[in-house]
Amino acid sequence: MTGRKTDMKEGIIPFTIVITGLSLLLFFYLYLGREPIAEVHGFRKELAEGFGSMGLWALLLIYGRSGMKMMLNDGSFLQRFIPDDHIDLSLSVSRKVLGFLNRTHKYVGAVALVVFISHALLMGTIRWNLFLEMVLLLLLWQGLFGIFLVVRFAPGSFKRYGYPVHAQLFTGVMIGVFAAFGHLLG
Repeated sequence: MTGRKTDMKEGIIPFTIVITGLSLLLFFYLYLGREPIAEVHGFRKELAEGFGSMGLWALLLIYGRSGMKMMLNDGSFLQRFIPDDHIDLSLSVSRKVLGFLNRTHKYVGAVALVVFISHALLMGTIRWNLFLEMVLLLLLWQGLFGIFLVVRFAPGSFKRYGYPVHAQLFTGVMIGVFAAFGHLLG
């Protein structure tokens, strides 16, 4: 044993490969057995697509913030890309942006939940499939534990257990992979 603490981030690439592979198998199984689905047309479709785009931007902010936190906490990563004479200014600006993203994270997360649920409902429940249902469940899961972190009167045990559950990059990977395959089926 080397005494080195294992980092959960190291397993994200193998996890992504496994989730994508299993999802691909499920996609083919569901694709081959599905019946044609009626298309949504008109204003409702345009509105639903607008909500979908807004949700994508919200997720980019949420997971971009997570990526930025990982890069700033591992200073050596940024130092590989930023010249030495610009590192102090770059870190200062990056930390200010990260501070803003940290302060707005709970609002962006709440908006993302509402936007994605609205997107799914406007597209019609007939278009829902196993992948998209899992995305909605994972988003609700993230939202529930996010609420435990920001509610002032939540018991300490909820906050203590809520953070490790809410702050899982693995959940974000599953949301992205399942949403992509779900949209291909939809």
